[in-house]
Amino acid sequence: MYEEVLNKVQAQAERLDSLEDWLFVAVNTMKAIVTNSAKGQEPVVLKAADCKNTSEVQRFYDRIQGMYGREGFSYRNHPKYYYLSSLIAIFPAKELSDDDREFIRKCYEAEEYLLYS
Repeated sequence: MYEEVLNKVQAQAERLDSLEDWLFVAVNTMKAIVTNSAKGQEPVVLKAADCKNTSEVQRFYDRIQGMYGREGFSYRNHPKYYYLSSLIAIFPAKELSDDDREFIRKCYEAEEYLLYS
């Protein structure tokens, strides 16, 4: 999954059409933010699996940015961070199924981060 999404990110896709790609970008970027600024607190990202729709995931991403994306976050002004955040912000509202929430948990397991690639 990582390689497939990485190729789209490196090609500077204007938006993501696949819910799975979008969820991967959102979860992976949240985990990168937390890892960079507050190593050891990464499990907070798993709360994204409690979201019922993509709008809630977007709001949760905003909360992660507010809590962990300020001082101590070395990529705060990096163009790739802005790009990934824009991909997360422009996805349409969709309900999440139980399978989608399980997919969020799987995305969390990735050890490589799109932000640093």
